[in-house]
Amino acid sequence: MARKTLAQMVGDLEPVIRSAFLSAIAAIRSDITLARVESAIARGDIAAALDALNIEASYFRPLDDLLRDAVFDGGDHAISELKRLLPRNSVTGRFDASNPEAADVLLRHSSSRVVEISETTREGLRSALSRAMETDASPRRVALDLAGRMNRATGRREGGMIGLNSQRAEWLQNAKAELRSGDPAQMSNYLRRGSRNKRFDGAVRKALDAGRPVPVEIIERAAVAMSNNLLRDRGEVIARTELLGSLHAGQDAGLQQAIAKGQMSADQINVEWDASGDRFTRPSHSEMDRQRRGYGQPFVSPTGAMMRYPGDTGLGAPASEVINCRCHLRIRLNLVNGLKSRLTPEELATVRTAL
Repeated sequence: MARKTLAQMVGDLEPVIRSAFLSAIAAIRSDITLARVESAIARGDIAAALDALNIEASYFRPLDDLLRDAVFDGGDHAISELKRLLPRNSVTGRFDASNPEAADVLLRHSSSRVVEISETTREGLRSALSRAMETDASPRRVALDLAGRMNRATGRREGGMIGLNSQRAEWLQNAKAELRSGDPAQMSNYLRRGSRNKRFDGAVRKALDAGRPVPVEIIERAAVAMSNNLLRDRGEVIARTELLGSLHAGQDAGLQQAIAKGQMSADQINVEWDASGDRFTRPSHSEMDRQRRGYGQPFVSPTGAMMRYPGDTGLGAPASEVINCRCHLRIRLNLVNGLKSRLTPEELATVRTAL
């Protein structure tokens, strides 16, 4: 079987990660007791309302498992690369997930990431709830806007704001306010929103032409469709960003393992930034394409952000440098460097000739 590249691994695993995120959100929704949410909202108790919406990290455990597996896959990929690039049997075994470096990577790139996803989801609901409680909407409507409305055909809740971060929740709330306003300028602004479902544009334009608000039924259906779009978009961003970070973190831990076992030295390893090279590539990452660094030395973006590999936030790189990144890291070896301290000048010259 042909050895897969990291790009191919991302392509294979991304849909699985996205599905795990969406399944977690579906499980959260299915466990909601709407009466508890409504009662807490009626009392003005935001903390109790959030608790009733069930945003717990435990729901994301399958996602955590997949990200852990991605770390292992990245480590195995690094070991396989070294086996391919070095003389036969120079590197043996597979990625050892029990070593301290691997344990640290697993903590940072699976469990902690899942906790962060849970917390940003909860914060999105907190922001939406605070804003909704400032309106004259009934507690029940606020609860439904947050938790979603039951689809009688499927028996599942749809729409709502569970799973959205603060920014996406705000987009959804603004869109609904625009449709409810009856104001032509605001309704026209809704028609420019990229996350809307265009299936409802005709009804919105009809209301505009008639000079009246959009019917409530249309608003609710359009909001459900827009919520679904925003949720899928967040799932895609999480899958791509967290998967890439986990694979590269595992790759880096695999290199550390080979060094720690004495199978090669750090100065034998160079790493090269490989930008995806299409219209979606960040300008800063395009400028970094084919940059080489000695192992352990960070790449420096034109923005000043430092990263040891694509998706790395350990050196303080902001979200603008890692979200949706599709770049990869290539391993390059300089076998001569590792021999300099162990060979005489004559022996080193012979090796250079052979290489």
